[in-house]
Amino acid sequence: MELVNVERHERGIARVVMNHAAARNALGEDLRNALLPVFQELFDDAGTRVIVLASALKDFSVGGDLSRMDTLSDPKNGRRRIASAHKLARLLLAAEIPMIAEVRGHAVGAGAGLVLFCDTIVMGETASIGFPFPRVGLAPDFAIGYTLPKRIGLTKARQALLYSRSYKGAEALDIGLADDIVADDAVAETALQRARELAALPSLALSLTKRMLELSDDALTVLDFEATAQPVCFASDDFQEGLAAFREKRKPNFDPSVQ
Repeated sequence: MELVNVERHERGIARVVMNHAAARNALGEDLRNALLPVFQELFDDAGTRVIVLASALKDFSVGGDLSRMDTLSDPKNGRRRIASAHKLARLLLAAEIPMIAEVRGHAVGAGAGLVLFCDTIVMGETASIGFPFPRVGLAPDFAIGYTLPKRIGLTKARQALLYSRSYKGAEALDIGLADDIVADDAVAETALQRARELAALPSLALSLTKRMLELSDDALTVLDFEATAQPVCFASDDFQEGLAAFREKRKPNFDPSVQ
């Protein structure tokens, strides 16, 4: 059985489904190596407009594979493991396609890190996202020291990471860790509905918006990026379609595959 499957939906939506049942989707080398080419292919595919990341199991991901960490006390093995994880992390950090996480069950440690690479997080009402690193003698990894403060702010991220906190339901929504909390059996459909909303928008504008938000710690850098990004948008077919739709008082169609 494949560890990762890709479901194709309408309007360029790709649903990436993890299914490493033997390890509960632990992000060990096997699953990372399966995810890497899948994401690379989707990012290179001009027809893919939105990615939904999901699990076929009751849990999203239980994090790092502790059963395979016995050899990591050797510094060479530890560095090799981090370098391997960073290949996937760097790829996801550079993603220009909007991504949505579909979270049921536990998303823990590196599994939480995988969720945080996504732009929208849809959680089931009994799902949890947790950061247990200090409890097992580890510092955060998989870019969580960057993605978590970006999402919930430095103050809340400090409390989450130092105290090995786990969040679910209303609390996850309140601190900005989740964007939607829905019934567990409604998570998949809600995530797909969110994906449909994004797929109806212009891909170029969305990708430039993602890049701009990554630069948002510095106002002058954002202004410099705007000076490049907005003229590109002005010259795009998407902007012409948006203008035409405004003048004709109709909904714009930014997806050339939909007539």
